[in-house]
Amino acid sequence: MEKNVSRLLITAINSGSGKTLFTMGLLRLLQNKGLNVSSYKCGPDYIDTSFHKKALNLPCRNIDLFLSDTNTVKNILSESSNIAIIEGVMGFYDGIAYSSSASSYEISMKTNTPAILIIDAKGKAATLKALIYGMLKYKENNIRAVILNRIHKQTYEIYKDIIEKELNIKVAGFLPEMKDVTLKSRHLGLITAEEIKNIDDIINKTAENINEFVDVNMLLNIANKAEPLIYEEMKIDYIGKCKIGIARDESFCFYYEDNIKVLEKMGAEIIYFSPLYDKKLPEGLQGIIFYGGYPELYIEKLSKNESFIHSLQKAYESNIPLMTECGGYMYISKSIDNIKSASLIEGSAYMTNKLQNFGYINVTSQKDSMILKKGEVIKAHEFHYSKMDNECNDCFMQKPSSTKNWVGAKLEDNLYAGYPHLYYLGNINIAKRFIEKALNYKMDNL
Repeated sequence: MEKNVSRLLITAINSGSGKTLFTMGLLRLLQNKGLNVSSYKCGPDYIDTSFHKKALNLPCRNIDLFLSDTNTVKNILSESSNIAIIEGVMGFYDGIAYSSSASSYEISMKTNTPAILIIDAKGKAATLKALIYGMLKYKENNIRAVILNRIHKQTYEIYKDIIEKELNIKVAGFLPEMKDVTLKSRHLGLITAEEIKNIDDIINKTAENINEFVDVNMLLNIANKAEPLIYEEMKIDYIGKCKIGIARDESFCFYYEDNIKVLEKMGAEIIYFSPLYDKKLPEGLQGIIFYGGYPELYIEKLSKNESFIHSLQKAYESNIPLMTECGGYMYISKSIDNIKSASLIEGSAYMTNKLQNFGYINVTSQKDSMILKKGEVIKAHEFHYSKMDNECNDCFMQKPSSTKNWVGAKLEDNLYAGYPHLYYLGNINIAKRFIEKALNYKMDNL
């Protein structure tokens, strides 16, 4: 198939250069101008997507060339509206280990997507020119314009002329330093958009500055010149109608939008529930999913919601299909930092002061189970500061970029519980087997 999709990839030299802030502002501005905008995030990040959603009031989707392949990424982009805005990950060329594999650069090249380089210009002069030169010359690339961040208008006018003449690259504008506009971080990255009370003010102010100081028409012209996407259409078969409950509140807020889409296309009716606020599980569920989040920040309140925990324990005892990832895995353990949790499995979680396992992994199942067959390998992602004192060992984990390996996760006929975040479009059988299991489960009045 072939489809024209106007699109841009917003990238930078390194993390912390202003990609997320600029992307949010651009999304809001384009939407205010009447465009139907679709947003995407390179890589496995599930926090930045919440900022895109705040800017557009629409879901943001991940595109990832480790968790999936080029054809899958092109299929996702092909569903865009008037224009697709993609936020890069880390620095433009940064991928697995010291390579550009699974980087923003690789996504740009394999999808022929024009890239816009955001560069923090504060405190730089000739060095700024050297940095841009290096980015342009390091490899053949799709960088089509540069935007200077945290710079005064007078300085910008001088730099713009020099950069365009000497480096032969368009400078599409700048953003002044906005000292009262910041995005705070915690141990797993930026705090979520839902937690920032003035997030709309931040987005609107950034959008206003982009409208005033950036040549948005230039960006749109670049986006409109993107080459057509050529791909094979990917179809997801309908399996059967079932009710799947998914935990979603402040404590469980990390998820991949496409995981939800896959389940829905297979026939799932998604019913959201809150372990923080609901007194019990919704009635009539045939499957339950706890994705990641910050249960460690809310464990006291989660622990006190005993009626909800009782309903979850009752459902688990009835062998309802249950998927728990990372924060969800912690929640179903006996305790988190010595505070009682849902206690569905042996082992307790506790927080540490450093990342434990971080990044892409290959997961090999050691046994047949609800979602995996023995010897089956799936690609996944881990990102956590906690540890389990009685770690399960049903999967073998291997870093793709090193010899580091370990065991983990619990696999049963009705359970997946582990730190790895799974991406269903990377292995559609995960969702298919879960739905099939749900269709065979029935229990009244949970």
